[in-house]
Amino acid sequence: MNRRAIWSLILVMFCVTSWAQKPQRGTKQATVASQSEDISEWFGTDSLKAIYYYTEAVKYDALGESEKSLDYLEKVLQIDSLNASAHHRLGKYHSSKEQYQEALRHATYATRGDSLNNDFLEGYGYALTMTGDYEKARGVYRQMIRREPRNPNHYRVAAILYATTGMPHMAISILDSADNKLGYYEALAEMKRGLLLDVGLHGRAIQEAQSMVANDPQNIERYIELGEIYESLGRDSLAEVTYLDALKVAPESAKTLFTLCDFYFSRNMESEFLTITQRIFRLGDVDVDTKLKLYDDYITKDESFYRRNFFAINTLSSVLHVKYPNNEKVETRYAYHLIRAGELDKALGIFKRLAHSPQTENPKEAIMTVMSIEGHLGHADSVRHYLDLAIERLPNDTELYIQKAYYLAEEGDNQQAEEYFQRAIEVAPDPIAKSNAYTALADHTSEFKKSKKLYRKALEYNPNNASALNNWAYFAALLGENLPLSLEMSTRACEIEPTNATYLDTKAWILYLMGRYKEAKKVMQQAISLDTTNDSTLLLHYGDILVANQEAFLAEIYYKRAAEAGEDEAVVRKRLEALKKQQYK
Repeated sequence: MNRRAIWSLILVMFCVTSWAQKPQRGTKQATVASQSEDISEWFGTDSLKAIYYYTEAVKYDALGESEKSLDYLEKVLQIDSLNASAHHRLGKYHSSKEQYQEALRHATYATRGDSLNNDFLEGYGYALTMTGDYEKARGVYRQMIRREPRNPNHYRVAAILYATTGMPHMAISILDSADNKLGYYEALAEMKRGLLLDVGLHGRAIQEAQSMVANDPQNIERYIELGEIYESLGRDSLAEVTYLDALKVAPESAKTLFTLCDFYFSRNMESEFLTITQRIFRLGDVDVDTKLKLYDDYITKDESFYRRNFFAINTLSSVLHVKYPNNEKVETRYAYHLIRAGELDKALGIFKRLAHSPQTENPKEAIMTVMSIEGHLGHADSVRHYLDLAIERLPNDTELYIQKAYYLAEEGDNQQAEEYFQRAIEVAPDPIAKSNAYTALADHTSEFKKSKKLYRKALEYNPNNASALNNWAYFAALLGENLPLSLEMSTRACEIEPTNATYLDTKAWILYLMGRYKEAKKVMQQAISLDTTNDSTLLLHYGDILVANQEAFLAEIYYKRAAEAGEDEAVVRKRLEALKKQQYK
């Protein structure tokens, strides 16, 4: 957005707040009561009737019945079509409805009828502004300044009108005049500094900001404004000194500390940034959620930053933990830091306490982390215990039942595993979760005929379940069942998740089985390039596809890579031997 567009937007906002006021909620349009009609007949002349109607309009407007008020104003104009007060009120009404052309028509009549009324003139200026006639609006607001030289809003709108129409120097002149007549007004001063910077009068902008600091040396806002000007001009050393001066005035100013925090972080001044962050963490008037957001957004996102500054971050984590010893979010982050520090036992103690505490808001995260650590340590019994605890505390969590089923399947208890898969289906709260549970059961089922039905069921609940589409297509292809349909389903899975290497491998393999070797090679190249796990199956498949494309040299390379990635040596050896025989024919 260019500067002129920005000024136009600001102009609309200022004008709306300065003049137009939304009416209170009115009633539905209704005819004026017959009793009122009768009363109006008591007045002998039309002029007295008009006064009465106008008074009723004002009364109903004050009561919030804008439609009745509108009715009476129209009656006034039927008697006196040039009544300035009625036109003025109708102009305000139409402005509140954003009917600006109609508002301008009434405002024009109002100003013509009483050119000395400042309210009417301001309404006319507002209507001109909202209809885009900035040139006339400028003249109106200059006139308003002459009439009410102590009203800062007139200077502000006039300056914005000049800035909007590409005359920033005139806008600055208007604001200089405001300074002379009104003294310091923060909003006007801020606008003038911005304009001075826009037109390249950097020295004057700095002088204005420096004068503010000198005139109000205890106000940290003035220092920050001056520092921000230095920043915008690339004078970082002066900006830093100015922010530090603000900190000397108010050492515990959260605004100054956060300003410095952003300044140091954006300039990769890591040590200074972490020092200031520690001061923020020790403040009592900054809430814990704000501190944690700073911790999450700036400190933990970048792993290399975390490693470089581990000991300083260790101090930060400890400061938070000491200051908020019973805060679940703080304890969780502190425990994750302990894991990074290799202190698994301490971290495990915190997560176990959170897992068992009835006050923990997110017990699942704590329990799953305990399971992860215990699994890493080889404590299978503890993993089972905490998984059962998770199911006990979260009896409607589909994922927990699926995970329990996987554990049972690994232990060879397939019957009980299937029961947990079924329970996962039963407790699934929505079609997506139910589809995922059916897919998990289908993956577990060894009989393809049975699993095929389960995949179909999963797709009934969620036709875009990419995993169900892919797995159905893969297993059907392996059995040689309906390869065209398998390709169609595999293609849909790839369209849903176009960067999934496993799904691309399935599609490539189906194309290979269909004899479409060149297409298979192209898709498999995508799969290999996207794979970050060095999957041996993908490498083996690519070797087979290369053989089909008569690229024996490359095929041998990928077979060997598959073996290095963990593929069964006998499988790879068999392919290499077949490849050599083919070469010597």
